[in-house]
Amino acid sequence: MKKLILFSFILLFFTKTQNVLAKTDSFVVDNIEITGEITEDNYRQKYINMGFRSAFQNLIENILKKQDQKTLLSTNLNTIMSLTENYRVLKEEYKGGMYTLKMEIKFSRNLLNDFFLKKNISYSEIVKLNIIVYPILIAESELKLFSQNDFSRDWNKIEDLKNIDFILPVENLEDINFIKKNLSNLEEISLEKLVKNYEIKNSAILILRHNNKKLNVFLKTNFKGLKKSKKYDFEIENLQDEQKRANIIKNLKFYINDTWKEQNLIDISVPSFLTVNAEINDKNTLPKIIENLEKISLIDNFTFEILSKNNAKIKIKYFGNIKNLQDSFVDNGFKFKVLHNEWSISLNI
Repeated sequence: MKKLILFSFILLFFTKTQNVLAKTDSFVVDNIEITGEITEDNYRQKYINMGFRSAFQNLIENILKKQDQKTLLSTNLNTIMSLTENYRVLKEEYKGGMYTLKMEIKFSRNLLNDFFLKKNISYSEIVKLNIIVYPILIAESELKLFSQNDFSRDWNKIEDLKNIDFILPVENLEDINFIKKNLSNLEEISLEKLVKNYEIKNSAILILRHNNKKLNVFLKTNFKGLKKSKKYDFEIENLQDEQKRANIIKNLKFYINDTWKEQNLIDISVPSFLTVNAEINDKNTLPKIIENLEKISLIDNFTFEILSKNNAKIKIKYFGNIKNLQDSFVDNGFKFKVLHNEWSISLNI
């Protein structure tokens, strides 16, 4: 993401941020890059401060719904800095009157929890998502798919969200025939067959109907088996208007992202506890179990209540719902089973 901002004295600078990484007790924003003119004293600290602001913006874009992001836009620098554990300057360069700074900032999960709790804001787990997105355009009763569909063609031209990779379907005659057959009631029927052949757990199907200068969008999402439908309306007289089309695609990407976040919000006000039995096969199993549990951002902490040669009983304190915790176990290398209300986990080797 690049931003161009104009200051007094026409001071130009660019900011670029790349990744937000979830660690057990922190959020790390890395590869923050600030480039600007060397124009006055103490410019280095000024650009470091810009780096803190850019990192905070990047963080909240990744973990908060859009509406909650807006409430934090005015967060002052002192507050942002108070939420951090530390920062590292990775690179500094002086060239042709320009200064380039690359840095990494680590935010404290505990401090952020307290900050969000006071603001009555819940955040979502940081996960890199692959989503199959299937736009179906009906323009003045004419079906347009794949290369004939401007929304399909332009979808990946619009800047993607940092936490989502959108994947478009390949042209398929069977899909075309199915859609044509059900053109009048696509909103009412299951469209899972359109995406079931892709080995991706998450999907977003968009039914776009354009009539009388309006675009009605029916969005069907399926995130790991949890299905939702929503309707959106846009004003667009001419579908060939590239700028308006780009704005619609950008908004639809935000809506898809917010839908995922709504389903994965972590309620930090009420922690939950779960006791699991962990199977230990050899001397390497226990360190690997600890390593994998520490990767799960929903888990606040865990303690060993019983530890023997072949088994460990672990008490886990976590935030969020149990379904998301189950998914996190699977995503982080565990198999689990529940028998008579007792949980057992083992490494998925």
